[in-house]
Amino acid sequence: MIEIKVYTRATKALDGMVRQVTWITKLQIGSIVRSWLFGALIVSVASLVAAPDALAQSTFLPYASTQFEHNNNIFYLPSSQATYAAGGIDQFGDSSLKTIGGAEEDYYWGRQRFYATAEGRYIDYDHYTYLNHSEYLLRLGLDWKLLTAFDGTFLGSLERYMAPFANRNTFTALSVDLDRSTSAKFNTRLSPEWLLVTSVYYHDLDAPIEDYPNYGLTETTARAVLQYLGVANLTFGIAAEYLDGRYRNAPIEGTYNQTSVGLTMAYAVTKLSSFKGVVGYTERQQGQNQGTVSAVTGEIGYTRALTGKTSFTLDYLRAVNSYVAAGGSELDSTLSLRASHQLTYKIGIAAGIQQMRSDFQGQTIPGSNTVGRRDRTPQADLRITYDVRRWLMIQPYVTYQRRTSNVELDGFSSNIVGIKIQAKMQPPPPTR
Repeated sequence: MIEIKVYTRATKALDGMVRQVTWITKLQIGSIVRSWLFGALIVSVASLVAAPDALAQSTFLPYASTQFEHNNNIFYLPSSQATYAAGGIDQFGDSSLKTIGGAEEDYYWGRQRFYATAEGRYIDYDHYTYLNHSEYLLRLGLDWKLLTAFDGTFLGSLERYMAPFANRNTFTALSVDLDRSTSAKFNTRLSPEWLLVTSVYYHDLDAPIEDYPNYGLTETTARAVLQYLGVANLTFGIAAEYLDGRYRNAPIEGTYNQTSVGLTMAYAVTKLSSFKGVVGYTERQQGQNQGTVSAVTGEIGYTRALTGKTSFTLDYLRAVNSYVAAGGSELDSTLSLRASHQLTYKIGIAAGIQQMRSDFQGQTIPGSNTVGRRDRTPQADLRITYDVRRWLMIQPYVTYQRRTSNVELDGFSSNIVGIKIQAKMQPPPPTR
């Protein structure tokens, strides 16, 4: 419903004018994004139809897996007797068995590639059986090329999954999210040295929580990057992004918008090492008099292959994100180090450590108590992958996670031990 009022006071008239202009701006941005998404589909189909007559190639790869996992703190709660009494739970840990079945499809027609994934999951818990639930994932994508100057990607996905207890204020209640997203990316070669990359992204999340069963998040993002490719092994450019979002079906309709600008760079020093970087500035207007979040943001990463079997990646990321649990925002700073080693041609080892700092602001869910909250979350994990056969993989893993917070009830520690066994049909080896 659109309500138009005529104000007699000058102050109210001015306020109404500002709100109307804001509404029109949002309407135009939404229309542009929807037009771009529709245009991406049209261009993708047109490029597919215009592809030269060539032998189509199709690869269908079904797979199935089972994963057993034990978590000593299934609800990610602070370990205290008060937690037992408040929640009426009789133990913190539980084991689960996840069964997965799905298939991947790759279809090539000339220079075009169509791909799809369909996956179903069922998670069965040993003690807290009320957490048993089913999940699924559907993904469709198209990589298209038109002439020599245009190419891009169109991607859509639909996923149903259990909301993580570590990031939701659901205490011990099961909450199942439904996540929908659509994106389109256009690459335009302006000249041999210049490349323009534009993209649009639409994200719609149903995230029911206690007392608000229809609560969710909707975001629309438009991004443009202009890159210069005229220097060997070096790519640099400038990026701009605008995000418009809202938390819906909450006591406060938490609208917000976010603008980011930055410089991008990627440099391959040698065949063994490379840098990547994005450094810029982000500002989020949270609306409803909840203030503004602004910060220097970006990502800096370094990858190095020590030998033909060993490599590591060091990465630092700082970004303003949406905190769904409270309907606010968070400023996350994450430093991570990952290393991998191929012990034999069948056995690979991967390990990682990570330190995250999160600062929270704004909320649309009453009682969330997140304004001014500060978290510190160290994490470590280790995975061993054993390829028994070309189609059969066994992967044991361990994960440690701990969170400290100035809000006592948001701290926890968790240890996870698990093993995954997966059978997947592999594509035939390429013919010479």
